[in-house]
Amino acid sequence: MPSSRRRLLIIVFSRQFFVVKQRDNLPQVPACQGCNNAKSRLEHYLTAVLAFGGRHADAAENLTTLVPRRLEENQALHRRLEAGLVQPDAEAGSPMTISFEPEKLNALFGYIAKGLAWHHWGVRIGHDSAVWAGLLSGGGETLFEHLFGHNCKERVTANLGDGTFRYQGAQSGENPQMTIWRFSLYGGALFSGDPEAPEEFNSVVGAVTGSAALIDRFVRLAAGESEPAT
Repeated sequence: MPSSRRRLLIIVFSRQFFVVKQRDNLPQVPACQGCNNAKSRLEHYLTAVLAFGGRHADAAENLTTLVPRRLEENQALHRRLEAGLVQPDAEAGSPMTISFEPEKLNALFGYIAKGLAWHHWGVRIGHDSAVWAGLLSGGGETLFEHLFGHNCKERVTANLGDGTFRYQGAQSGENPQMTIWRFSLYGGALFSGDPEAPEEFNSVVGAVTGSAALIDRFVRLAAGESEPAT
């Protein structure tokens, strides 16, 4: 995130994710204008959408006081959310769902992982390094549990905004650029890539930073693929 170009301080987790009383002492890092603009576009979308799945202490306040204003300012997004709304089915036991764009969630948490690496350990994840971020399920969750069980140089845990965001992070002792992160959003907001398969809902986002080769290996292992022969 930081670069040799002109930089400014940005909030790693946008204040807009938090109700007003929870916006103090959020981590800040230096970033270039380009990264800041790209991250802001993602946040503009996700602060309106993710609140619908909130289960944390401030979920109701967030949904009733912050989201209506955001949707009023973005009528196109409001119409898209209404079009993708699926009402709950009491007989089937299915919850209300709305459609969302998971690639935007993944991209935002890529920025967040790089920002936290700088905030906690002063590690710059530059353009010569890579980052992966996404929802964890199945093999990905198992792999993350395994990686967090390794001996690491540094570890960190945090709870921001009374459960608005919780995260764990660890840094490799062999390669400072290699960091791993696990996030819970809004008290465990639930996601599914398949509206026909509600049992596959999950709530944990993971992220890994490091070399491109390391990220490629991680993605293969998370998908259950075997290591290539050498």
